[in-house]
Amino acid sequence: MIHHISWWLINAPFTYSSVNEYENTYFMVFDPRSMRSLWATFVVGLILLSGSPTSVASPIEELPQDSSYDPLDELLQTIENAAAPRVMVIGIDGVRSDVAQISASRDDSGFARMVSEGAWTYDSKVGPISISGPSWSSMLTGVWCDRHGVRGNSFENHKLDQHLDLIDRVERHNSSLKTASLVYWAPISELIIGPGIADVQERYEEDAEVHDRAVEILREDLDLDLLFVGYDDPDYAGHVHGFSPDVSEYVDAVKLADDRFAELLEILDERISRGEDWLVIVTSDHGGGGSTLRGHSASSSEVDLTTFMMVRGGDTVAGEMYGSVVVDVAVTALTHLEVPLPNGEDTLDGRPLAFQPDSDAARAVNCSAPLVEVTFSYIVPIVQIGIVLVLAVASFIFFKRRKSTPMNEEE
Repeated sequence: MIHHISWWLINAPFTYSSVNEYENTYFMVFDPRSMRSLWATFVVGLILLSGSPTSVASPIEELPQDSSYDPLDELLQTIENAAAPRVMVIGIDGVRSDVAQISASRDDSGFARMVSEGAWTYDSKVGPISISGPSWSSMLTGVWCDRHGVRGNSFENHKLDQHLDLIDRVERHNSSLKTASLVYWAPISELIIGPGIADVQERYEEDAEVHDRAVEILREDLDLDLLFVGYDDPDYAGHVHGFSPDVSEYVDAVKLADDRFAELLEILDERISRGEDWLVIVTSDHGGGGSTLRGHSASSSEVDLTTFMMVRGGDTVAGEMYGSVVVDVAVTALTHLEVPLPNGEDTLDGRPLAFQPDSDAARAVNCSAPLVEVTFSYIVPIVQIGIVLVLAVASFIFFKRRKSTPMNEEE
């Protein structure tokens, strides 16, 4: 037995190749792919060699003669599982690229870490429609709105059943992979991904709840292969207070989302230190404040159509990305997970730009927001102004009449 172990330790990092196909002469060639097996074998061999003959033999003798249990195979399988590619995608609703930069200027920013450690851009385009429905659909399917059919938040006449989302594609490729989706915005979990697709698929009423669950899963579920987290606070703050770098409530909401993201990165650091291979993508579905301070819907403004994207891990080429688009997210994640991409007419519109900076430009998209969305986006601020004016006039008339009405004198 010792002889066999010694032979394996010496020869593990080598493969045998013939000089040519006609001769039976062989030589050893160093194979770096075997090094992972070598160090694991060395550990097992050291344990076996260091014990006394009785201490080594006794547990083995207790096993049945036909037992298939092999501690070396188990150890190698553990190493293989740890090295399997994994992905975390973080989507933060409604983050302007300039405000993402403001947040990244802080020392403890998760965005700042991504810029220093991976590929990044503050000029990522969401397509021709700055509405959550189309953007999230494009992000998770890897195809533009002229294919998945989502042109507004009503999802009317959508074709999502014809285009697999990221999680569904992963599950169909290998159902043993563990997937999780944690979101605030209901349509993501009910329409874009679809009920019951992910192994863990949950929706929460507050970003704090979404985040707490993400922290829990990352810390405790060691089998996790794909995690998608969707935050919403910046979009809410923008609609209430305004999408602007001059609106403190909005800037603070973006910073809070960044801080939560930073915490997830710290947890991943622990897992990566144990040999896990994680790709991280963080981006948004749209900007805001371009056409109206508190809006973004169906806008043609670059401020609304532009956001940020950052990628770290895997084959990422560090540095600034150029030509980034929202449909790149799904393709980049699938590429890292080694899930085959469809060909022909089913080819996805995105590219793994973070891995291949010289990729051709993404396919041009041809779709527009429905008229009702366009009309609504411009009518809302007009109605708001009208309400304020009506209240002001009504108040003026009320106080003027009250002042002009003589008070009854007591008799």
